[in-house]
Amino acid sequence: MRTISVFLATSFFILLSGCANKKIIRDWEYEDTQAAFKGAEPERALQSFPQKEQHGFVTSIEKAWIGLWAPENKSEGLLAQAKTLDERRFTSVSREAEYFFYSESDDGYIPAEHEIIVMHLLSSMYFLETNQWNAARVEAKKAAFYLQNYFPEHQSHFDDPALRIWLAGIWAALGEWGDAEVDLRKAYELSKNKELLPLLELKQAPAEFSVIFSGTGPAVIWHPDKPLPQFSDQSKAPEFQIQFNTLPWFQRHEVRNSEIRDTVLKSNYMAQYYGLNTKIGATKTTGFVLSSLVRVTGVFLGAAIIAGGIGVAINGGANSAETASHLISGGALVGGSLWDSGGKISDHFDCTSKQIKNEGEEDLKTFRFVRFLPSWIAVSPETPILGALHKELIYAAPNSKTKVHFIQRFL
Repeated sequence: MRTISVFLATSFFILLSGCANKKIIRDWEYEDTQAAFKGAEPERALQSFPQKEQHGFVTSIEKAWIGLWAPENKSEGLLAQAKTLDERRFTSVSREAEYFFYSESDDGYIPAEHEIIVMHLLSSMYFLETNQWNAARVEAKKAAFYLQNYFPEHQSHFDDPALRIWLAGIWAALGEWGDAEVDLRKAYELSKNKELLPLLELKQAPAEFSVIFSGTGPAVIWHPDKPLPQFSDQSKAPEFQIQFNTLPWFQRHEVRNSEIRDTVLKSNYMAQYYGLNTKIGATKTTGFVLSSLVRVTGVFLGAAIIAGGIGVAINGGANSAETASHLISGGALVGGSLWDSGGKISDHFDCTSKQIKNEGEEDLKTFRFVRFLPSWIAVSPETPILGALHKELIYAAPNSKTKVHFIQRFL
């Protein structure tokens, strides 16, 4: 009874984790979209975008970023997400001297800090696209709030030069060069990149200013027997004097998930990971039990037949020697055959468990984070000469002295 109960409980757990996994986008389901976006075809990337997780936080940001570079894209989903998160209270988590913040979205996803800030930067750019200057300014202020005003002054927390220069470009487009200087100065303090100093020494706003996004995000590396992936660079650094890698965003994502481990462990992903391991163990156990049963049955059945042959030989009778010989050899054949069958069953279940592991690990590559974001962000006071694989957006509010070029380079 106890064995049956354990079996039913295990099966129920596996069923639950399997059903939940079907609702989440797997790594391989992004392949067509990633190929299209890397090929500078954002329209095709949107067309091939996975259909799961409609209106979720992650997919809303991903589609918004891809769609920014596609004509006639609509941004209602992104703006709805911004409103949803604005209505929530962010929770601060501290470990030693470092502070984190997070808030669940409606779909249960816990956004990384850079993802919340990027959401507001993207919202601001969509308002720039539609000449809604005041609304764009409000979103820029929200991004600035999470970068510099959320925590007490001098309190260690997340900040990033790549996000700062992105925000500086938005301020410049809005005609707020003073605010742009604040973020450029902070980018210098964080990076010590002296190439930023000429921008900080300008007496007035520049006539031209470029923000260049390069690449389409980090590579995701999965390690055997580990439930969470690692991120690494998948594109070489572009040749700009002022540029910053975005890999620290994703590395922070890893660290932050460790700091709020108790919350993350309750997530759908982790349930699936441990469910997979349970399923593999159950399959191996089932194979061992069945193969052992067949082998033992073979031994006993073969032995019984052999014993019958020996009995015939002892008792004598017509053709007793020949009959006994057939029974003994038949018993050995039956026993040996069933032993071999037991071995094949064991091999089959071992193979099946390996298949489950391989397929299950592919199935579990669903660690959620916002993909397609740039690998590098650069700024330049001039418009750079770029290759064919790029898209460009140009914004300047009526009161702005600066024409800002936002450029996506697909590497």
